[in-house]
Amino acid sequence: MFEIFVIALQFLSGSIMYSYILAKINNVDLKKIRDGNPGSSNLWRAKGFKWGVLALGLDYFKGTFPLFLFIASDSLANKYVISLAALAAVAGHAFSPMLKFKGGKAVATTFGAWSVLTKWEAPVILGGVFSLFSLLKRKTTAEEDSFRVLLGLIVLSIYVLYKALNQETHLLVFYLGNFTILAMKHWKDWKKFFSRLSYPAK
Repeated sequence: MFEIFVIALQFLSGSIMYSYILAKINNVDLKKIRDGNPGSSNLWRAKGFKWGVLALGLDYFKGTFPLFLFIASDSLANKYVISLAALAAVAGHAFSPMLKFKGGKAVATTFGAWSVLTKWEAPVILGGVFSLFSLLKRKTTAEEDSFRVLLGLIVLSIYVLYKALNQETHLLVFYLGNFTILAMKHWKDWKKFFSRLSYPAK
C-alpha cells in the first residue's frame, strides 16, 4: 500500500500545471501561443526569461518531488517501484486532471524523472542532444522541437540498453513508458516533421 501511495502521490505532483497557473497569474492564454502547449516553453515565449525559467524549474522539480525524499530517507528501495513512480510524474504532467487530462508535452518533467533514476547521466545525454540540435539550428518550429525530443530518446536508448544488460532493467521499464507517453504527446508533430522532409515546401 505504501508503494501505491508513493506512485499516486508522484502522479499528483506531476499533474500540477505550474506553467498554466503562472500564465493565468499573468493573464496569458497559452492556447494562443505557438502550438498551444500549456508548458514552460510557451510561457517563456509569452512572458520572457524570468517566468519561463521559473516554470521550467517547477516542471523539472515535480519530476523529482516528492520521490527523492522517499529515496533519500531509505523508505523506498525497490527500483521498479521508483521507476513507476517517476513515470507517474511524467504521466501526471502529460495527462493532467487539472486540464481535463490534456496536459503538456512532459519534456522538463522527463528530465526531472531521469535525474532521480540516474542522477546526471541520462539528463546530460538528453541535454547534449538538445544543445547540439539547437546549435545547428537556432530558430526552430514546434515540429523541429518535437523531432529533437525523438532524436534525444533514440540516442538515450543506447545508454538504457547498456544499463539493462548490466542488470539495471528498471531503467528499461521507465524508458519504454517514458517513450510511449512522449510519443503520444509528440506524434502529430513528428508526422508533420517527416511529412515536410518527404514533401518540402516549394
